[in-house]
Amino acid sequence: MSRRVRLVIALLVVVLAAGGGWLAGARIKSPAQVAAETEPPQASLITVPVQRMVIANDVVTRGSVRFDTPESIATPLLATPEFAPVVTKVAKVGDELVEGAVLFELAGRPTFALQGDLPLFRTVRPRDEGEDIRQLQTALARLGFDPGVIDGVYGPATEDAVRQFYETAGYEPLPTDEQVQAQVDAASDIVENAREIYHEAKDRRTAATVAQKNLTSASEALSEAQAALVVAQDRLAAAQAGTHPDTGQPPTPEEMVVLADDVDAATVTVSATEAAFNVALDEANMLGPPQDIAPELRALNDAQEDLAKARADIGSPVPEGEFLFFSAFPLRIDFVGFQRGDVASGEMMRVSGSRLAIDSSVSIEEGDLIAVGDRVQIELTRLGIELAGTVSFKADRPGTNNLGPDKIYIEILPDEVRADLNNTNVKITIPVATRSSGGAVLAVPVAALSQTGGGDTVVTVEDADGSTRVVAVLPGLATAGGMVEITSIDGELAEGDRVVVGFQDASDAEDSISDQPDT
Repeated sequence: MSRRVRLVIALLVVVLAAGGGWLAGARIKSPAQVAAETEPPQASLITVPVQRMVIANDVVTRGSVRFDTPESIATPLLATPEFAPVVTKVAKVGDELVEGAVLFELAGRPTFALQGDLPLFRTVRPRDEGEDIRQLQTALARLGFDPGVIDGVYGPATEDAVRQFYETAGYEPLPTDEQVQAQVDAASDIVENAREIYHEAKDRRTAATVAQKNLTSASEALSEAQAALVVAQDRLAAAQAGTHPDTGQPPTPEEMVVLADDVDAATVTVSATEAAFNVALDEANMLGPPQDIAPELRALNDAQEDLAKARADIGSPVPEGEFLFFSAFPLRIDFVGFQRGDVASGEMMRVSGSRLAIDSSVSIEEGDLIAVGDRVQIELTRLGIELAGTVSFKADRPGTNNLGPDKIYIEILPDEVRADLNNTNVKITIPVATRSSGGAVLAVPVAALSQTGGGDTVVTVEDADGSTRVVAVLPGLATAGGMVEITSIDGELAEGDRVVVGFQDASDAEDSISDQPDT
């Protein structure tokens, strides 16, 4: 072997030895290096963004479908009792009647259907008052007949409205009954008699007053005549004694004649005035002193007032049997007991409101989310029926309408009246939207919520720099999909902030939900 070959071989040995040492060194690790390499990888946060959305949920319940409660109508008493209750007109089963329609006729007299909650429990006559009359006035006004002031008083304006209502429907209002007319006639006679008595008393008082004046005048005239006679007699006596009363001289024969004639004339005047006085006295004594006629006048006024009242009662009455009141319209005729020509008695017919309604209930918690006017979806799978409706009524407290203390009654009106839904049980779905003012609210997955030891609900927010902070929130409405409404009550929170929903190891990165699209 040459020297050159031996040198190459030696170099190869050195290189191989060095390589083996390196390999051996590479496989040797320090304890710190071994501990570091065996430590589990640091866990990473799983976050999702805070979203702004409308939180919606469905309240699902069931309900019983019904038409309004049927009502039985008995044959009413006729306003014209002299006739038999022969049916002259009657509605048919299945008819739907609007307010103001005629349910039936008995002996040609109509029975009208009006809207109201009170029955007309009497025959209403002029000047009657009451809530039933107010209800009648309201119905008349609603139908276009002006009853005047709606004050519960059956006055002239309301009577005119009733008369127009009858005539528009093709009927005559009920005439005044004979008893009322007899009362008016009697009151008229009393007024005439009281008037005669008053005028007689007035004339008698006038005559007595005149007689008293005449007597006074006659008495004064007699006194004057008697005084004049005394003067004439005194003058004649002075002349007879030798001295004329005017001249103071002895009177002449001619003067004596004049003075004697004066006495005779005065005597005649006294006799005449005395006769007139006696006539006046007799007349005054016969008539007596003038009497007060206030009692006669008061009696006349009272009689006239009674007549006015009686005449007020003479208007057209409203018979109780000719007006029936029902809570809702249109009315649905369900049963008719008699045909035209029959003599009616007992149950005349049965009616119900044609309004289709659903009786349902929800829990107290669900009731807080439901309001009158909310739209609903109604389903009856076996008949393939799907239609919308509206919540028309919600009880103000649980336990009403024969429900338990944990249920709140609601009534729902379908948009379409489907007779095939009557007496069925249907599924009701009520979409319940969030109660926030703007509709859209901040929302996060339920997994983002946690509770502190003090019972507060919080979310953990990861900021852009990788740091985290805790924000206290108030949770609200949740969806079936797992999103929940939140409102920050301590700390800042905005749409797009990333909240922690979990943690993952680095070895599980491929399975991490953080690699999935944001929801």
